Amino acid sequence: MLTASYDGKASVEFHVVVDVIANPPCVTVWGELDLASVAAFRDALNEALDTGARHIVVDVEHITFLGSTGIRELMRVRPLLDRLEVRAPTPIVRRALRSASLGDALTIVK
Repeated sequence: MLTASYDGKASVEFHVVVDVIANPPCVTVWGELDLASVAAFRDALNEALDTGARHIVVDVEHITFLGSTGIRELMRVRPLLDRLEVRAPTPIVRRALRSASLGDALTIVK
């Protein structure tokens, strides 16, 4: 498992890691999740879905920006799962999710 720390001050290059061995599978994202990076995020979510899991974790602790394309991808996979857990959202991610008015579609875990 790859780990990193982010102090909120330096620019973080986008990357995504999928841990398909974890139970449930975990997609961890760093940097800005926007139009330029959403294809890699989509591929990572699809890889997690390909495990057949009905519960996926998306670790967003290191996301510095969450655009509507990232939210759209979360909502695309949500009907395919029993539970979609968004773990450790930063304040900017919480605001983006709240502004999207997703209701109870996602399980947000601190």
